[in-house]
Amino acid sequence: MKAKFLKKEIVLVTLSLLFSNILIGCSTNKSTTDSYNKPNSSISQEGKKEISKDSSKEVNSTEKLEKDEKYKNNVSPEKAKVSSKVKLYKGIYFDDRRFGDNILNLKTYCEVAISNITDTSFDFTIYEVDAKTENKKVIFLTNTAVFTGDGTKAAFYGKNYTLHFTFPDNHKAYPAVTDMEISGFEPLKSRTYVNNGVPGHEFS
Repeated sequence: MKAKFLKKEIVLVTLSLLFSNILIGCSTNKSTTDSYNKPNSSISQEGKKEISKDSSKEVNSTEKLEKDEKYKNNVSPEKAKVSSKVKLYKGIYFDDRRFGDNILNLKTYCEVAISNITDTSFDFTIYEVDAKTENKKVIFLTNTAVFTGDGTKAAFYGKNYTLHFTFPDNHKAYPAVTDMEISGFEPLKSRTYVNNGVPGHEFS
């Protein structure tokens, strides 16, 4: 009787263990399946994010390239290097009212000193001169003007002033520059500045 009872107990315990193992196995499979599916889902989402991110980068890169190209092609023509078509000379270009008896009526006049001439630019300094004593004072510090347009004009682009230089051929010396007019700075307005020492084109 005891042996029969023990046998039943063993059978019940065995069945219980088997049932428990089955439940644990199912739970493990479900967990494994879930954990397997979740990373896949996460990878899929990350993949989407990565694609979106890459696409965004590509668009931004393209926009930046277009912007850079637009900037490069939008260089101010005034600031682009232009080769001179005239021959400017180093030295003093002075107010032509100095000639003749006009000098007697002048209290002051201006001179433009030209220096450091290159194929695309030149330096200039503007002085005010006392007509009686010929003492000079700088009224416009040395700056650099660049040739513009077709190379027969020039300009200086400053923070406070923009000066435009033209070179009229009043003495039939072209392309040599014997005459100069400057706008954009009040003391020089409506005046012609001449250099009568240009080789081969001297005058008095």
